[in-house]
Amino acid sequence: MSITKKLYTCGSFKFLREIEELEEKLRREGIQYAVSKRPDNRGMRGCFERIDDADLVYIVNPSGYVERSVSVDIGYAYARGKPIYATHVIDDPPVMNLLAGVLTYERLIELLKQ
Repeated sequence: MSITKKLYTCGSFKFLREIEELEEKLRREGIQYAVSKRPDNRGMRGCFERIDDADLVYIVNPSGYVERSVSVDIGYAYARGKPIYATHVIDDPPVMNLLAGVLTYERLIELLKQ
């Protein structure tokens, strides 16, 4: 089965282990994805390009934490009409209201395969 939906995932760099865990699951399932794990010289513009190229945005945010740059990603994705999901409820209610919901990695993969 060919999976045509493309995912952009991001989160605080302090959650790198969790992001890499998700990457491994996505690779095994053959899902196309882009991830922000390391700063690059394009800064936020690079993130915006990856969001534009994605069908769906997924925030890795254990304990509900999102840093400022991830909040910017969320706002940009929302303005571009991208569905946004997270691993946990975001501590900031106005930002949380921009999300379509909270999904486990497994439920995210099921959604991408639909």
